Amino acid sequence: MKTLAALTMTAALCASPAFAGMDSEHCDMNLQGDVNWQKGVLTLFTANDEHVVINGSGQMTVNNRSVSLTSEQQQWVNDYYHNIETAIPMTLEITYDALELAGNSINEAFGELLGEDNGIVTDLNEMFAGLRTEMDSHFYDADGEVRMNSEDFEEDGWISERWENKFEDQVENIIANSTGRLLIAIGKAMLSGDEDFDNFEQHMENWEEDFEQRVEAKSAAIEKRADALCEVLKKADYAELKMQ
Repeated sequence: MKTLAALTMTAALCASPAFAGMDSEHCDMNLQGDVNWQKGVLTLFTANDEHVVINGSGQMTVNNRSVSLTSEQQQWVNDYYHNIETAIPMTLEITYDALELAGNSINEAFGELLGEDNGIVTDLNEMFAGLRTEMDSHFYDADGEVRMNSEDFEEDGWISERWENKFEDQVENIIANSTGRLLIAIGKAMLSGDEDFDNFEQHMENWEEDFEQRVEAKSAAIEKRADALCEVLKKADYAELKMQ
């Protein structure tokens, strides 16, 4: 049924622009080894089994031994640390804001099409709240300090798509489990509007195009911040190359 397909596609359209700036293919950083960030301390476990620690003062140890650096080497270490320190909160803010935009957009879509009391919006709100709680628990410790480790990063890039994939999977499950409610709501909308199927389908297509444009406009600011994040990551990647 084309109308039902349009509804499902609308949900996908809501999510995709929000996460567009997080595309690791065009925002790449080749982290060398495992990475851990907690309480302002950056820890690297390299492929050569070296344990490298850099703190907020720019002091670096390798396998628990202090390293004497030239002024140029110290500058690269400082640049690397500073850009990672900048990139991590930027990444989290973009991820959270993209999730909120996608959630609000999907709720808006189903609210406009089916009414606020259709049941799907309630399920989506519960899903978003649960995912946000899970993310808070994962990214912040008991003191509210940011923490990230290698499972949060792609093998050959920056931030992993774990949360985006989880978001999309859960939305798809809710839509799949709500097929009956969607069909009933669509039927009621057609009957209440006294429209024939062709007119209703045209109405849906026009609405979808308008809604997509609104979502893209809202996501533009997030995408601009994602571009700024990419520039920070390029600087960090270059500094890491020099450190090697």
